[in-house]
Amino acid sequence: MNNQVRIVVGGGLAGLSAAHSVLEHGGKVVLLDKKPSLGGNSVKASSGINGAGTDTQKHLNISDSPKAFYDDTATSAGPELTRPALITALTSNSAPAIEWLTKTFGVDLSLVSRLGGHSVPRTHRGAGGAPGWAITSALMKKLVAEEDKAEGRAKILKNAKVVKLLQTGDKVTGVEYETGGETVKLEGSVIIATGGFGADFSPAGLIAKYRAELLELPTVNGDHATGDGHVLVTSLPTHAGVLVDMDQVQVHPTGFIDPAQPDAKTKFLAAEALRGVGGLLLNKDGARFVDEMEKRDVVTEKMWEVIKNGKGPVRLVLGVQAATELKSHCRCDFYVSKGLMQRFSNLQDVAGNMQAPFKDLQNTFASHKLYASGQEKDPFGKAHFHNSDINTEEPFLVALITPVVHYTMGGVSVDDQARVLDASGRPIPGLYAAGEVIGGVHGKNRLGGSSLLEAVVFGRIAGEKAAKGI
Repeated sequence: MNNQVRIVVGGGLAGLSAAHSVLEHGGKVVLLDKKPSLGGNSVKASSGINGAGTDTQKHLNISDSPKAFYDDTATSAGPELTRPALITALTSNSAPAIEWLTKTFGVDLSLVSRLGGHSVPRTHRGAGGAPGWAITSALMKKLVAEEDKAEGRAKILKNAKVVKLLQTGDKVTGVEYETGGETVKLEGSVIIATGGFGADFSPAGLIAKYRAELLELPTVNGDHATGDGHVLVTSLPTHAGVLVDMDQVQVHPTGFIDPAQPDAKTKFLAAEALRGVGGLLLNKDGARFVDEMEKRDVVTEKMWEVIKNGKGPVRLVLGVQAATELKSHCRCDFYVSKGLMQRFSNLQDVAGNMQAPFKDLQNTFASHKLYASGQEKDPFGKAHFHNSDINTEEPFLVALITPVVHYTMGGVSVDDQARVLDASGRPIPGLYAAGEVIGGVHGKNRLGGSSLLEAVVFGRIAGEKAAKGI
């Protein structure tokens, strides 16, 4: 281990995980972020973080394994885009990632739920607020504490935009960044953790280049998510990195429509956890049209069919038990206060608001209860039910929802050691990447709960390999 600094570009969960991993393995680290505050999209993640074979699962008598998690992830990715080495890295390191967060940073991840596409409950969260904020803020606070130590092994630079990667021969040897009107050079190996490109709606941007038909959709990404790392890696003068699966952009089925600003380009995400605890998706007539626990790409496709056939808008409806379970986790009270969700006294009031026949809505909930009990088979193939015994005389929460650009599965090509690869598949010396900026882990569809996990797992790997010079 030499004394050269390790440079982390990006202050979301992947970058923070990488920075802490560098420190744990004896290195010095400088973390740069172009924004005035850290966190990225990670702080907004609200469904949880996946882990297979964790102590929490065992405590709750949930039988799971990295193999089962691998199989679910590969199924979601699709046979053509499954990359076994990357999926193995993600799933085999999932339980250690959960342990690292709970024991090193004191993050509460004591609750487990099941999201769409998972064969067992494995998405961890705590009893407090949104897990993305709980996890990311814990790592932020500890890195700030490390920066304050006399040893001077950690440094955080905000409002510092990296504009160029430096090379000596084939090796990446540092970065050039802009801050306060000045351009500064910094030497060291580099970990790219700049996130995805889900807010890059410029006419010449990455969405326009790879998925132009999505330009009209809203997004739930922050304005920082413009593919900076993708451009940096592919702009190297020699031995440049390459991009994979760039057309694989995840459109999440449920973004909140704010009735006061229905055409807003940036929307709040209606987390998958809302469906995981029993929320139903209904068309304008109050009828279900999909297994709410299906994979995101399937639910999105069914929503498009509903809207195309004139059966929109689509509503997300939660009974009082589901809403109570997620009261703090998904900030339901916050969503109500912002007008993103409406509270109704009973199903009769919901029907009145929807201008749908009350009897039809009653039949929808009565039928769903029969499917959950096993007395009848759900016509959409739903097998996993939660909070399905809904009393229609009790309160409901209802939201208008729409598909939104959510996550970019494509990105920088890496191996299972988080090393950036060139066009021939060779690692580029001195260059690593982690988080949403990397491509190939999720194939055509990312499972809910795997974005935070990808950030932690590959961030930790990148930090360790960079610190050891591997």
